[in-house]
Amino acid sequence: MTTDRTVTPRDRATVLIIDDHKVFAELLAEVLGSRGLDVVGSYGSLADGLAAVADLVPDLVLLDHRFPGDTGASSVTALKRLSPSTRVLMLTAADERAVLLEAMNAGCDGFVTKRQDIDEVLAAVAAVLRGDTPISPDMVGALFAGRPSPLGSDLTPRESEVLQLIGAGHSNQQIATALGISVNTVRNHVQHLLGKLGAHSQLQAVSIASHLGLLRSNRGGIAGRASR
Repeated sequence: MTTDRTVTPRDRATVLIIDDHKVFAELLAEVLGSRGLDVVGSYGSLADGLAAVADLVPDLVLLDHRFPGDTGASSVTALKRLSPSTRVLMLTAADERAVLLEAMNAGCDGFVTKRQDIDEVLAAVAAVLRGDTPISPDMVGALFAGRPSPLGSDLTPRESEVLQLIGAGHSNQQIATALGISVNTVRNHVQHLLGKLGAHSQLQAVSIASHLGLLRSNRGGIAGRASR
């Protein structure tokens, strides 16, 4: 079932919900609206939700994971293709490590479980809207399961430098230009740091590094750096 709301001018962040649990979605929409967000629609199926994303181009999609015969993560690539500027926060009852990894590898911008209280969900929404990649506190340990400790302690200075630039949102080409190295060398550094952090993507590496305190808080512009 679809519940459309009148779209207002973009003076507030617009949010679209894709979740087949109608009562939960309606309650969530009410809370988000009371906190100053513009909920432009709530959709119970992936097909309807994707069609709405293409039409409404929301700032944020709150996406469940489990749908009949499919998963929310499987639709993220199509969603981002329809609306590249839309960010995706997976909000789901599923709390398995495999689900978290699937979501992050698919391109979700954050992950929070429904067992978190509403203030933590709202904090995750705010974090995704400002460009961060939050992970539900109860799922952070899942990222580190089976990995040696401490993570990140074996990063080389250059790998750490590349990680900082990835965390600041720079592309491989921008990093190569800033460091005076080739894009292929940047890719090699990225692959090495992904392995050392136990990450499957740059997004996941940034999330892990953030939780480990490996990222500097200053996200200023990149400056030329001497290569090692």
